[in-house]
Amino acid sequence: MAYRLQLLKGLFRSTHELAQLSHAEKIRGLWPKFSLLVLISVLLSLAAGALGIQGESISAYMAESDMYTYEWLKLLFTAGSGIAGLLLPLFFIFIPALLFWTFLELEFKKLIALQCMAFSIYLIEFALLILWNIFFSIPRESSPFSLGVVAQYATENALAIRFFSFITIFQIWILVMQYRFLRTSQARKPLFVFFMVFFVGLACWIIATLFTSIHVENLF
Repeated sequence: MAYRLQLLKGLFRSTHELAQLSHAEKIRGLWPKFSLLVLISVLLSLAAGALGIQGESISAYMAESDMYTYEWLKLLFTAGSGIAGLLLPLFFIFIPALLFWTFLELEFKKLIALQCMAFSIYLIEFALLILWNIFFSIPRESSPFSLGVVAQYATENALAIRFFSFITIFQIWILVMQYRFLRTSQARKPLFVFFMVFFVGLACWIIATLFTSIHVENLF
């Protein structure tokens, strides 16, 4: 059976789409959809960089610079955001797929398709965070979609708050989708699959926390 990858249907009709993907002998439209996700990721990242979103760490330094230096730093920050937007889907899609393929013995191409659906959810979250920042000036740490707000009442540790800000309803959506598909593997028990999905997600949150906590201003 040939299965054509449908990203939106995969999100909102996940039971049907994941079942079809699981039984597919051939997957069509995978690489065009992957390319589209990379393009959207780059465009969103460029928009976020141009708007200065998540650039609070260097905003004070830029404010003290002359106009030429300010525009140059803004261009560098935007370009850096675009490069991050290019690399992120490669990391987000291929690394978890490789781990799942290694431990669960599922077809690698199907895992790539699964991660493309998962990355679509991430892009929806990213777009909403940009809009939330534009219209309400609310950063990721205070997003109503995450545990960052709760963490701010529990601790003043910036790193802990940043970590919990990456635990969102969208990330839980991704974990649920991954688990529902991966549990079809007959090689491992459902409990093993659950912990596999959880620890991969946890590793991604930790890496994202450390990466976004780098003090970029110290590089200038």
